[in-house]
Amino acid sequence: MFWTYLRRELRRRMRQAVFIALGLALGVGLVITVTSAATGVQNAQDAVLHSLYGVGTDLTVTQPPKQGTGAGISFGFSQQIKQVRGGQIAAGTKIDDNELQNTQYGTLTSSQLAAVSGQRHVTAVGGALALSDITVTGTVPALTAGSGSFSSSFTTSTFTVDGVDVTQPRAS
Repeated sequence: MFWTYLRRELRRRMRQAVFIALGLALGVGLVITVTSAATGVQNAQDAVLHSLYGVGTDLTVTQPPKQGTGAGISFGFSQQIKQVRGGQIAAGTKIDDNELQNTQYGTLTSSQLAAVSGQRHVTAVGGALALSDITVTGTVPALTAGSGSFSSSFTTSTFTVDGVDVTQPRAS
């Protein structure tokens, strides 16, 4: 009796039944796609970050850099532009400027580290450093008089250098 009723209703309302079936199929497909993507991202993170698990760092204390102490990356390049405009560096001169800068974190003083190590349940404190190595290479272009800017093909490359103070005793 139920199957007969179902068959008759589906025949009478074929268009609605098809749209509902397509909507359900689309919804199920989207749920499966999102779940698969989330699982893939989680697996990728686990693979990449696997070496960091179990290092023993439970908390990282940082502070922003003080104003004017590396908050903008200039490569020392603004001085070279002034020298080009002043005629001190001739057109065609090759520039290869490489700088190591702390642009991300401020420096903690020894009293700040002592305050951190004095907190309850802190077993050890170690210092770390995160620097950016920035390289600019290219050839100085010819400047025309009265020009406030110039265009050239300078190439830049950068990578991050991280380090931890290995002389600190390891927390047990």
